[in-house]
Amino acid sequence: MAETPIESTPAAKTSAAEPATAATRSGNGPVLLLDRYQINADRPLPELSTPSASAFAVDDRRDIGRKLFALVCTPGLPLRHHAATALRGSQAINLLPLVEWGTVDWPPLGQRCMVVVYERPMGGRLIDVITTEGGQIPDHDLQRRVIEPLAAALQEMVDHGIAHRAIRPGNLFFMDADRQALVLGDCVTTPPAFDQPVAFETATRGMATRSGRGEGTVADDLYALGVTLAFLHLGENPVADVGEDALLYAKIEHGSYASLCGGGRIPLFLLEPLRGLLSDDPEERWGLRELSLWIDGRRMTPIQKRPLPKPETRFPFAGHNHVTPRTLAHAFSRNVGDAARALKEGQVDPWVRRSLNAPGMADEIARVVEMARTHAGEPRGSDDMMVAKVSMILDPDGPLRYKGYAFLIDAFGTALAVELLRQGNAKVGAEILDQNLPGIWLERAGPGSGVAAQVRQFERLRGFLHANNPGGGVERCLYELNPGLPCQSSLIIQDYVVDMEDLLPALDGAAGRVDTKIPPVDRHIAAFVAARFDEDIERHLRAMADSAESRKTAGMLSLLALVQWRLGPDALYGLSSWIGGLLGPVIASYHSRTVRRDIEREVPRLVRQGSLPELFELIDNAEQRLQDEKGYRAAVEEFLLAESEVQEIESSDSARAESAERLGQQTAAMTSVVVTLIFITIIFLNEIW
Repeated sequence: MAETPIESTPAAKTSAAEPATAATRSGNGPVLLLDRYQINADRPLPELSTPSASAFAVDDRRDIGRKLFALVCTPGLPLRHHAATALRGSQAINLLPLVEWGTVDWPPLGQRCMVVVYERPMGGRLIDVITTEGGQIPDHDLQRRVIEPLAAALQEMVDHGIAHRAIRPGNLFFMDADRQALVLGDCVTTPPAFDQPVAFETATRGMATRSGRGEGTVADDLYALGVTLAFLHLGENPVADVGEDALLYAKIEHGSYASLCGGGRIPLFLLEPLRGLLSDDPEERWGLRELSLWIDGRRMTPIQKRPLPKPETRFPFAGHNHVTPRTLAHAFSRNVGDAARALKEGQVDPWVRRSLNAPGMADEIARVVEMARTHAGEPRGSDDMMVAKVSMILDPDGPLRYKGYAFLIDAFGTALAVELLRQGNAKVGAEILDQNLPGIWLERAGPGSGVAAQVRQFERLRGFLHANNPGGGVERCLYELNPGLPCQSSLIIQDYVVDMEDLLPALDGAAGRVDTKIPPVDRHIAAFVAARFDEDIERHLRAMADSAESRKTAGMLSLLALVQWRLGPDALYGLSSWIGGLLGPVIASYHSRTVRRDIEREVPRLVRQGSLPELFELIDNAEQRLQDEKGYRAAVEEFLLAESEVQEIESSDSARAESAERLGQQTAAMTSVVVTLIFITIIFLNEIW
C-alpha cells in the first residue's frame, strides 16, 4: 500500500471547520435541535468530519441508543437548501441517511450554526479502513462492493432531481460494522463540489473556483465516480504531487484517462468503465444506462478522446507552453497584467491566426483589444474586462473569469456568497453584474436549454443591483440567488437567520446587545425581507428611502409591523423598545402639541405590550393624521386671516398718520406764512410812522 493518501491534493483540505474543532476542546454543553436531537459539543468525531464541517455525537431523546452524528456547518457558507430538503428522511440504502437539519446555538463559536444530523456509519470511512487497517478492496470485489452500490446511489440522486457533487474516496462510508454496505456521504453542508479536489472535477468545472463549480448533473457525478474507482484500484492518488494548474492542463491536452490512469496498470475488466466514465466529452461519457449495462455483463468499447492536434508553435505564457486556447484562457485569468500586455502588443494574434488556424477567433480578439483601447480609463476598457472577454473567446465552454472570480453561470450566487464570507464585501460580484458579463457569456453560449431563462434572471438581478433604495442593491441579488443563505446583517449575523419567521425574534434579541441609536433595519435586512417575505412591501421600502427622517422611520416601523402581523410572535419587547426610542422625528412631524403629548404618553405603554402593529397604528394613524392636517390647515388659515386683519389695521392707521402728518405740515406752513406776513406788516407800518 502506498503511503500517499488517496485524496491528498493541494485542494483537498481546508481550515473552514477548524475553529469549531478547536473550541470544543475546552468543553461545552450539549444543545438541542427541535427539542429532540442532543448534539454533544464535548464529543467530537473527527473521523466523520468533512473539510468544511466538524462532526459531533448526537443522542436521540426519543430513541435512546440510536446511532447518530451531526455535521456543524461553517457559518456563512451556503447550505444546499434544496438538496437537504429533498434528502431529509430518504430511505435510500446507498446514501448516508439524512435525519434532520436546522439551526442551533453553538457554544464553541458563540453563535447559531446550521447542523445536519445523519445516521452514524458504524463501519467508518472507507479511506480510513484502507489506510490504517490495510483493508483495501480487491479488484475483483470493486464491482460488487463499490460500483454497484454507488450506481444505485446515483440513481437515487437522479430520482430526487439533484446531483451529489461530492463523490470521492474520503466521502464513502460503511453503514454496517461488517463493512459490507457502502454509502455515499454528505453532499449538503457546502456548495456543490466545494470540498472536491480538482482531480475529481472535469476540466471545465475544475477551472472554476471552489464556490463556482455549479450544481452540475449526474454526468459530473459519474466522472467523479470514475476518478474514485481509479484511485481505489491504484491504492493511491497518482497526481498528489501535481499542481492544480498542471493537472488541468494535462486533462485538457492529453485527456483525463491518460492524466489520471496513464501511469498505472489497469485490469481489463476495469478498463471499460474507467474509459467510459472519464471521457472528457459529456456526450460520450457513460451515463447511468451504460454503467448499468456494464454491471449486467454487457461489454462496450468506449470512444476514446484523440489527442488534440498539435499547433505549429506553442504559446509560452506563465511558465507553460500552451497548445490549446483553453489552457491559455485559464492562464490569462490567473495573470491579468501579463495577459493584457501580450494582447496589446499583438503577441496572441499570430499564434491564434496561424498556429491554431482560427482567423475568426483572432478577429474577435482583435475587436475586444481595440474596444479596450477606445474606452481606456473606463470600466469597460479595463485590463480585467478585456482579459475576461478574451478568455470567453478562447474558451467558450469554460467558466466566466473576472478579478479572481471563476464560475459556471449557474454558480454565480454561491460565488457571490462565498466572496462576501471571505472578503466582507461583494464589490467584484456587483461589478460583474453591472458590466453585464453574464449576459455577454450567455450571448456567446447561443440558444440552448435554459439560456433564455438565465438571460431573464440576470436582467432581473441587474435591475435589483441598480436599485439603490432599501431592498435593492447587491444585497438583494445575494438573497435572491441563495435561498439557504442566512441574513448577513451585522445586527443578527450571529443568529443565523435563514427563515423569515426567525427575523423578528433575532432582532428582538439583538436589542439587548447592539447600539439602539441606529435603526434595526439596514440594507441587508431590507434586502432579506424583500427576497424572502411573500408580501408586497414596495410601499414600505419607498417610504424607507424618503429623505425625511420621519417618513423613513415610519416606513421601517410599518415594514416590521407587517412582518409581525403576518408571522408573529405576539410580543417583541426588546424590538419595540428599540424602535420606540427612534420615534422622535415621527412624533415631531405632528403639528398639534396636544397630539404630540398624547402620543408620547402612549408610546411607553405600547412598548411594554411588544406590539409593533399597535405602535405603528399609534404614531401613524390615518384618521389622526387627517385630523392633524385639517387642524393645521385651519390654524394656518386662521392665522393668515388674522395676519391680514392686522395688516389692514396697520395699513389704515398708517394712512391716517400720514394724513395727519400732511395736515400738520400744511397747517404749520400756513401758520408760518401768516406769522411772516404779520411780522412784515408791522415792520412796514413802523417805517411809515
